[in-house]
Amino acid sequence: MAGCPIALQCELSDPSGKVTWYKDGSRLRPQSGIDIQSKKNLRSLVIPSTKVADSGEYRCESKDDDIQFTVQVKVPLQKFSAVSKADQTKAVMAGCPIALQCELSDPSGQVTWYKDGTQLLPRGGIDIQSKENLKNVVIPSAKVVDSGVYRCESKDDDIQFTVEVKALPTKFSEVKEAERNKTFQEGNAIILNCELAQDSDANVDWYKDGIKLQPQDNLEIQTEGRRRTLFIPSADNTQSGVYHCATANDTVTFKVDVKGRLPQFTPVPQSEKYRMVAVGFPIILQCEVLDPGAQVSWFKNDTELFCKTGLDMKRGGSLRKLIIHSAKMSDTGLYSCKLAEDVVTFHVEIQAAPVKFAAIPDKEKNKLVEAGCPVRVQCEVSEPTAQVQWHKDGEDLSPKSDYELHKEEKLRALVIKAAEVRHAGVYRCDSADDHIEFKVDVAAFPEVKARQSVEASNPDTTYCIEAGNPDTTHCEVSDSMGKNCLGKDGKNLFTQSGTKINSEVCTTTPDVDSAVSLSGENSRKTDDGSHSNACDTQVEAPPLTFANIPEEELFKSAVEKSQLDLSCQVSQVDGVVKWYKDGAEVHSNDNITMQAEGTQRTLSILSAQLSDSGTYTCRAGDNTIMFKVNIREPPVMIIYPKEDVHLDRHVPEEIILSCELSRSNGIVSWYKDGQKLQDSENIKLKIEGPYRRLKILTCGVEDSGEYVCDTADDSIFFNLGITEPPVRIVSPSQSQMELCQQTSERMVLSCEISRPHAVVRWYRDGLEVEESDNLILEVDGVYRRLIIPETTIKDSAEYVCDTIDDSMTFFVNIAEPPVRFVRPRKTLSRLEKVVGETLVLDCEVSRPNAVVFWKKNGEEVEGLATVTIVEDGVLRQLKVHSLTLEDAGIYVCDAKDDVMDFHVKVQELPVRIIGKTEAKTEKQFLVSDDIILVCELSRANASVRWYKNDQPIDDSEQYCSEEQGVFRSLVVLNASLDDSGEYTCDALDDKMVFHITVAEPPARIIGNSGHPEHHILLTGEELILECEVSRPNATVQWLWNGKILKPDTRVKIYSHDVMRKLVLSGLEPSDSGKYVCDAIDDKLITIVKVQEVPVKFVNKKANNKIFAYENESTTLCTVVNQDKANVRWLKDGQLLNKDNIHISSEGNTHKLTINPLQLSDSGDYVCDASTDEMYFSLFVKEMKVKFIRLLENVECLKGGSLTLRCEINKPKGDVQWLKDGQEILPSPRYRIRAQGRERSFTVHELLDDDAGEYACESTDDRTSAVVSVNTPRVVEFIGELHSVTVCEGEDAVFKCMISPEDVKLVWCLNGKQVAMKERTVVSSNGLCHMLCIHNCMVSDSGIVTADAEGLVSKGELQVQEQQVMFTKKMAPLTCEENSEATLEVEVSLDSSEVQWMRQGVLIHPGPKYTLKHKGPKHSLTIHKLAKSDQSTYSCETLHDRTQAQLTVERRKITIKKGLTDVKTMERETISFEVELSHPSVPSTWWRNGIQLKPSNHFRMSAKGQVHSLTISNLSVEDTATFMCCVDNLRTSAKLVVKEHPVTILRKLEDQKFPAASTLSIECELSRHNVDVKWMKNGSEVKPGKNVRIYSVGRKRFLQITKCHVCDSGVYTCDTGDVTTCCTVEVYERELEILQALEDVSILEDQNAVFVCEISLDDVPGEWYKNREMIQQTSTIKIRQEGTKHFLLMCNVRPEDCGEIKFVARHVHSVAQLKVTEIPVSIVKPLQDKTVPETSRVVLDCTVSNPRCSIRWYKGSNVILPSERFEISSEGGYRKLIIQQVAVADEGTYSMQVGEYTCSAKLTVERKTNHD
Repeated sequence: MAGCPIALQCELSDPSGKVTWYKDGSRLRPQSGIDIQSKKNLRSLVIPSTKVADSGEYRCESKDDDIQFTVQVKVPLQKFSAVSKADQTKAVMAGCPIALQCELSDPSGQVTWYKDGTQLLPRGGIDIQSKENLKNVVIPSAKVVDSGVYRCESKDDDIQFTVEVKALPTKFSEVKEAERNKTFQEGNAIILNCELAQDSDANVDWYKDGIKLQPQDNLEIQTEGRRRTLFIPSADNTQSGVYHCATANDTVTFKVDVKGRLPQFTPVPQSEKYRMVAVGFPIILQCEVLDPGAQVSWFKNDTELFCKTGLDMKRGGSLRKLIIHSAKMSDTGLYSCKLAEDVVTFHVEIQAAPVKFAAIPDKEKNKLVEAGCPVRVQCEVSEPTAQVQWHKDGEDLSPKSDYELHKEEKLRALVIKAAEVRHAGVYRCDSADDHIEFKVDVAAFPEVKARQSVEASNPDTTYCIEAGNPDTTHCEVSDSMGKNCLGKDGKNLFTQSGTKINSEVCTTTPDVDSAVSLSGENSRKTDDGSHSNACDTQVEAPPLTFANIPEEELFKSAVEKSQLDLSCQVSQVDGVVKWYKDGAEVHSNDNITMQAEGTQRTLSILSAQLSDSGTYTCRAGDNTIMFKVNIREPPVMIIYPKEDVHLDRHVPEEIILSCELSRSNGIVSWYKDGQKLQDSENIKLKIEGPYRRLKILTCGVEDSGEYVCDTADDSIFFNLGITEPPVRIVSPSQSQMELCQQTSERMVLSCEISRPHAVVRWYRDGLEVEESDNLILEVDGVYRRLIIPETTIKDSAEYVCDTIDDSMTFFVNIAEPPVRFVRPRKTLSRLEKVVGETLVLDCEVSRPNAVVFWKKNGEEVEGLATVTIVEDGVLRQLKVHSLTLEDAGIYVCDAKDDVMDFHVKVQELPVRIIGKTEAKTEKQFLVSDDIILVCELSRANASVRWYKNDQPIDDSEQYCSEEQGVFRSLVVLNASLDDSGEYTCDALDDKMVFHITVAEPPARIIGNSGHPEHHILLTGEELILECEVSRPNATVQWLWNGKILKPDTRVKIYSHDVMRKLVLSGLEPSDSGKYVCDAIDDKLITIVKVQEVPVKFVNKKANNKIFAYENESTTLCTVVNQDKANVRWLKDGQLLNKDNIHISSEGNTHKLTINPLQLSDSGDYVCDASTDEMYFSLFVKEMKVKFIRLLENVECLKGGSLTLRCEINKPKGDVQWLKDGQEILPSPRYRIRAQGRERSFTVHELLDDDAGEYACESTDDRTSAVVSVNTPRVVEFIGELHSVTVCEGEDAVFKCMISPEDVKLVWCLNGKQVAMKERTVVSSNGLCHMLCIHNCMVSDSGIVTADAEGLVSKGELQVQEQQVMFTKKMAPLTCEENSEATLEVEVSLDSSEVQWMRQGVLIHPGPKYTLKHKGPKHSLTIHKLAKSDQSTYSCETLHDRTQAQLTVERRKITIKKGLTDVKTMERETISFEVELSHPSVPSTWWRNGIQLKPSNHFRMSAKGQVHSLTISNLSVEDTATFMCCVDNLRTSAKLVVKEHPVTILRKLEDQKFPAASTLSIECELSRHNVDVKWMKNGSEVKPGKNVRIYSVGRKRFLQITKCHVCDSGVYTCDTGDVTTCCTVEVYERELEILQALEDVSILEDQNAVFVCEISLDDVPGEWYKNREMIQQTSTIKIRQEGTKHFLLMCNVRPEDCGEIKFVARHVHSVAQLKVTEIPVSIVKPLQDKTVPETSRVVLDCTVSNPRCSIRWYKGSNVILPSERFEISSEGGYRKLIIQQVAVADEGTYSMQVGEYTCSAKLTVERKTNHD
């Protein structure tokens, strides 16, 4: 499994043999994670911790052999540890943390967390953790929505947790008693506050005396975070009572008492409070205050008044006066004089002055006019606004067609356009206080009157009247009561339209308005039928004249491409007029029409052009009328944006203001705050098609304001607010950093901010820093740096870099630099001294005040007579005088942060080897000889150590070292080749080296004749070559053609004893050659020849004949006796190479596939394998003719035709047609065809005999079908369809009669089959068939056809449209300018269309007009009404018409909602709003009489009818009176800004701290510039060593480091205005042992480790051994890591055994240390040595225990150290060194340790004269 160790091991026959490890063919070398070991005959490969990548084939390869291992590493399944049911179900309260944990078997495994099936990701509020095997998900503050099923999923397993989060009960924070019982003065605001403890979204209700309160005019319910506020702006007595603030779980009760207002004005009589003043007279309002120094404010209708022209405020003693010098009607209102706690109110009503008429001359009062002339009577009133009423003969007159009432300033006029006799009378104009009369006489037209005396001789009277003038005929009767009758041309006249008959006393007058129709003889008859009088009246045609046209109608202005109508009215219906433009006659064309309708004459220009402007004249006889026409371009409108735009941007962005115009050539002007803008470096005005853009390249704060894009016809406003961007700290990105530095270093704290010129402040522990010599504040572009050139410990502090919008905190810790040793390069850590010398150890420390301790072997060096310790500046020195052997050891100079070791060795005088220069050091031996090496030492007690190739030699059966006097010898018994090498006799101070060569006797191959052997083998066989050598360790090499053979999958080389074998398997011809067995001194040669095995076909048959059909496929297959044999396929001796030939081979099988077969593929095929052949005969037959599409059964009608079709599988194939089994013979009625692969048979004029079974046969297949012949039936219409005409909405019925009854009939309308639906019903009854179409529509008109199996009858359906009539006529409408007017009508049909017209001109939809239609209702909306829109509008259908007059009046702007006083706090933002009666009205804002301009502080906007002034970041200086002016209207209000009282935004919270930790509490205030005082239990807390009091921004902090239990108490932060308290509890942390000590049993010289874990990490501990405190030394290390304490004892000895105890405060843990002594044995024995005389001999061996004592012997004599013999030990290494060895030193030397002994023979070669 992955993670487990792998140990691969193999054993070699030769201990010294070398091996190489391979993995997947790649050589392995020792590296991290791979350990290659060699121990005697064993060779190991160890991988301590496996990975999946370690899987593979491993091979251990020696010189002559190899062995393979297959390793497969499996990944362990990632499984979760079992979790109890209780842990899988969690129930937590909202706000508490949720921690879900599971343990995975694989620490590196990845898991995914899900909630209710949705994957969780690390984000705000969710923390996903992974620590080794533990996988956690933590939600620090749970919410109800966090409830659900959580799942942790690994690759192989998953585990679920069910979490339920319960909502906390909604509780209120505690409210003090004083806050719950409140008393308010009448008129003051009532404010009640309660604060929720947790959930800021909880629902809170307010109650008064048990009744739930709702927001209303005098009551507001406010919500801000968790705070809920009840606000009553003005208290009165009715608001006293008990108030409750309630949630579902808690209630807070308030008792409110409202006291009456204290009077501060002396009472004012009621009569003085109501004043009536005439216009022009002064208004004096007066009141008296109790306090003469009191300040009062005067208000009118709640708007504060200020002194100005015509208005004074005076003060004298306790009197306060308001004087308006000349009263106006607008001064009427409610005046009040206000104090802070009282007010006096005056009601002032201004009476208007009596309206009088100005004197008028009598001439003007008496008017005499002729009939038909205009009459105008006018008078002047004293007041322009005065209302008058006109009367005629005592009856009220109202504006109508006869009378026009005019009003202009003070003039009032009555106008009659064409006076008639009936208009004569007394006219009177009345005002409220005066009246004036006018007398009007209307004289009749000149006429011929009947004579007063009628004579019998001349009874007839004749006179002439001009057409159009009234005809008045008078006659006088004798009897005024008699019945008279007037006649014309013999017919009686009756009172009718145009004829009036009056009777006054005895005169009868037929009064005819227009005499045109009265030409003829007029007569009067009496009641007895006699004629009393007669007259003959002749009427002449009058001249053609024009009716009077108002002057404004003579000036016409129209928009280009609109319709222009010029109309005038002539006096006669048949009057002829001519039209002229600029003197040239106008003729009708496509664009100009001339119309005459009654007396109306109209010239219409359908699409006006600019060139149509000019003077148009209408001439009628000698009279003319002229029109001035001006054609203007259409207005340039702004299409987008539709409404004003408000933009907020930051400096220095690029700003683009864009407008889209209705015309591309429109001209616009840009304005900013009323000033026209021009192109400049920073402002660019762009024109792009219909777009007009203003671009500010780099905006600044000064660019804020109101921008206007104006086209003269339209405009749009852009309110642009530009502010500086927030100042952010860009780098460092984190909000806090910790810095640790050493004293005297340069410290730089750097912040990169977002703006280079922003203000940055630096704070140190809450106080702003100031520059000094050692503190530099640097500004470098966007970088702000705080630099301390040379730091001290006092510079440790919390530094804050603060901008307006961001801050960065640096926690700086300055510490002393650690003490270090300055080590010169020449300083020696190892010193060798001779006994008696002086030892001087010195070192240099990094700073002079460093304290060091000198120790020897872990124990502190105390002041001794022989020891001197010197301190000089940074130099520390230790002197040891007169060294002895006991002074040797390890000296340590300990400076806590650094140590310096000195290894001091004290030696006796050096030992020398005598005669080594003359001795023969190079020697040669044969295998099995004994080797003797001898050295002579300078003193006998010296010890030597023997080495071979720098490895120490221990006495053993083979090696024996001997001592004899000053001679030291090494004897090597029975030498082998491995004994060759370099032997050294080491006497510590001197040494002698011998170069020994051990040679083998020559190796021979037994039985080698010296002549090569010859072998012939076949491919695939095995070659085995074997020989016997003369000695088992003889080395041989196998060669092939001169190349050395190495073992592999085919080559195996074996070596056993004296036998040597080569095995080569799977021979191939390439393996032929010369094979040599090379034994260095002898060779065996073998010549091998490998021959191929002939290829043979194993499936050969005597006859291989294959038959196949054309277009099919066939495969020829051969099998040979060996794989990979080369074969060839041939046909007729030629290699095959065609598209349909496919050759393949698999193993020893070879195939030839032919697909598709062709007839030409027939023939003999050969598969040729060189040494064998296999034959095939292929016969390809023609393709079978098969039917791929069969015949189908058919039913036909008699007399018709029949065609049978089928399809065969190839184009060329013969078929035969049969009927009822008989071949069909040729006939004129039959036709047989073959087209491609299709075969068909056709029969014309079918007969009954043609029915039967028809078949089509090929030579290989057959298909058949049954043909049925039916006799057709006769279908005929008995009754045809007839045309039907119906009205829209009626039903249409079509009928026809068809025989037979069961005929299939299809109904069609306009060629399309009639679908069955609600409006369409098809029915039949016997022979009668009927189609009914309900509720016909005009679109249903068309041709109706009835199709009866091919026989068709037709009829026409005509649907006549219904007449569309108006069910609701258009009504006259009066609207204001700039508003919208909507004209509505209703028609009788929903789907009908109407046309809207203005004065006969069709109206089209557009920006000006909107046409809507919903059901029968139609409407026309006219936008942005202007005076020119006043006209007559009509709506027409095809059958009806309605019209109405639209009257446009001037806008009457009023203030619907004025300003109200505002009281607020500084730094707040308030808005004044004024609501007008109309939108798009310009307004101005004033502050204390000064007009305001837009700025960052004052923002003005208008949205619809609401105009706003927003004042942000208020200060006390903003207190003033603000006024909004619109036209002549104004409204004002007072703004009072008060400073914020200090409030606590975040209170202190009760906390608990463990002892020795840092106690830190904080609160947050509403302002940063507030001094606070910290109290503990009522006593002030002052800063001290462990007490820090500081502030950062609005936060106030109190910190106590290393707090104690006595620091518990109630802490208060007092701002002077408010306080906040909390209870702090400091508790002792419980200390316990989490991991106790464990007994340790180890061998000596190993390291002992004790670990004890306690519950607290800041508690020190002590270690004891056998009740004595353990101090740290070079071999004992004590350290602490968090809560774990470690004791490390290095190289333990048996005397270190005992009780180990750890103590921390009151807890302790005990364990036992047991040290097992290493058993004494000889690891490496002495070796025999042969040395020349006078040389130095070292006899050495190795023992298992370095501290054991040994004895040296020569023979049976104990050897003691002397001048010639030196005995030394280093660890387990023991040496006997003989200086100046002599012949007498020869002998056997032995070493005894415990019960073990080893010996060696020392041979000394005598020096000869030659040597």
